[in-house]
Amino acid sequence: MTALKLGRWLVVIGGILTVVGLVTGFAAMLGGEQSQVLNLLGLAPVGVLVAFSGTILVVLTEPRGAAPPAEPEPPHDSDQSEPKP
Repeated sequence: MTALKLGRWLVVIGGILTVVGLVTGFAAMLGGEQSQVLNLLGLAPVGVLVAFSGTILVVLTEPRGAAPPAEPEPPHDSDQSEPKP
């Protein structure tokens, strides 16, 4: 498994952990399961850290071109052929 694929998988796993932690944590809080709330809500920051680590890994290992990206061309105004004083 390459570092790029690992980074992409970390982003997906981190997102899943965050969503699962928030949904189950708030469901447990509203359902009265006070002993499980902190454990379930604790998955959310872990998921964010895993997703952020995956994002950093993707950015550092994705292939880039040899030349830097070119500056965009300014739009040409075809309606005016001569500047007005």
